[in-house]
Amino acid sequence: MDKFMDNPWFVRIVSMALALLLFLSVQDMGNSNQGSTPNDMENNEVETMTNVPVEKYYDTENLIVTGVPDTIEVTIEGQRRFVEAAKRQRDFTVYVDLSDLSIGNHRVPILYKDFSEKLKVKVDPAYVEVSIQEKVTEEFTVEAEFNNNILAEGFEAEQPVVEPNKVQITGGKETLEKISYVKASIDAKGLITQTIKRDTKVTVLDRDLNKLDVFVEPEYVSVTVPVNNPRKTVPIKLKQVGSPPDDLVIKRMETDIEEVMIFGWTDVLQSIDEVEVEVDISEVTESTELDVPIKNPEGINNITPGTVKVKIVTDKAKDTDETNVSGVPIESRGLAEGLDVEFLSPADGAVSIKLEGRKEKLEESLDAFEVYMNMEGLQAGEHEVDLAVKGPDDVKWEISVDKAKVRLTDKSA
Repeated sequence: MDKFMDNPWFVRIVSMALALLLFLSVQDMGNSNQGSTPNDMENNEVETMTNVPVEKYYDTENLIVTGVPDTIEVTIEGQRRFVEAAKRQRDFTVYVDLSDLSIGNHRVPILYKDFSEKLKVKVDPAYVEVSIQEKVTEEFTVEAEFNNNILAEGFEAEQPVVEPNKVQITGGKETLEKISYVKASIDAKGLITQTIKRDTKVTVLDRDLNKLDVFVEPEYVSVTVPVNNPRKTVPIKLKQVGSPPDDLVIKRMETDIEEVMIFGWTDVLQSIDEVEVEVDISEVTESTELDVPIKNPEGINNITPGTVKVKIVTDKAKDTDETNVSGVPIESRGLAEGLDVEFLSPADGAVSIKLEGRKEKLEESLDAFEVYMNMEGLQAGEHEVDLAVKGPDDVKWEISVDKAKVRLTDKSA
């Protein structure tokens, strides 16, 4: 036996047997443990829960934390009964623990607790970048923001009123230093024609119009925007449109009112001194009254009243017509040599002549009149001289003045 045990082959055979026995034992233990863990894919379920709230543990009285998401996704894996229980009861907690961190920026893990030991848990995201700042509260004035493009044509908005006009903003010291705008924006559907009032959420922005993560108290303010339609009273001016029949003459037109009220933008109202009302007389055959609508000038959204009653007085056409010739110069005849003439009245040395006659004769006579004064025997000094008119015999005329006042002066003097 001693010789057999001293044989090296005996030792080798025994070592091989022990190694084989140890291998089989370890493999059996591994199979047994694997069957009792959540990784048994034949019996496990995987469930992802969204909108799981994240709690934050830190000094809330003195610090402000930003960067932690309000909710995250949590994926659990395990036997069905444990997965369903966790999903239904949600008695677990997802949190970040910042209680031991200093002011500044940190990368921290999202932790969890109170899950069953039978479940495999995964959170997404697993880490977050957070900013811890000193907590500061300051008072800011709220500025109302209103888009004038939602006003109806001709309407204007006055200065909006914000109530309360100051709010308390709490946030990190560095964040509050970035505040450039504290606004309450008011919006409305459709075009606005009257004063509007809205409860509006306060928005806090930096200079690049990025929204800042701060706490606002109160979160909502009341914004009132007074809206009005500027107005002005102006006179009416009648304008004939079209021509009456040949045998009819429009003697006059008059309205039952003299003024109307117009509504529109202030700058437009300032440029309008009267409202022109067009009266179409092409269909008028006798004296009558018409209800004529008043058209809105550009930039005017309303006129009160919207129509005007126009009385038209007509007469039968005559064979004769009237016209005026203005600027007819006064000539000097018989003036002694060495004298100059200066007109004192009329100062421009010209008169107007009213002509009456048949239309065709009037047109021929417009340039056929001469006006002159006889200066024979007059010496230097001031004189009042009668005016004489020479023109066609078949046209009646009436001169605007029948005398002229002149001053004669000696050229040599």
